[in-house]
Amino acid sequence: MQRFAFWMVCFGVSVLATQTRVADACDHCVAQQKATQQASQSHMRHVGGSMGSGRYEGVGFSTVSSDDAIRKCCYWGQKTPLGIGVARGSNGWYATVLYR
Repeated sequence: MQRFAFWMVCFGVSVLATQTRVADACDHCVAQQKATQQASQSHMRHVGGSMGSGRYEGVGFSTVSSDDAIRKCCYWGQKTPLGIGVARGSNGWYATVLYR
C-alpha cells in the first residue's frame, strides 16, 4: 500500500502530499527527478547529486510495469523506502528509490 502512496505523490496527488512530512515530500521529489532524468536519457543509472534524507539509493528498470521497476531496485524489501519515483521512458519504466 505504501508503494502506491509514494508513487501517487510523485505524480502530483496533492491531497496525499499534505498528509506526509515535508522531508518525505522532498525525498519523493528527489527520487522523481532522478527517475525522470533516467527516462529522458533512456539509460538506467545512478544520477548522482542529492539523496534527500536517504542514505542509500536503488535504481530499477522494467518493460513490464512501474511496480516491476520499483521491485527491481537495489535494496527493495531489505531497507525502508523514504522516497520513490517512477518515470515512463520510450522503452520502459525507470525507478529510483531512496532508503533510510
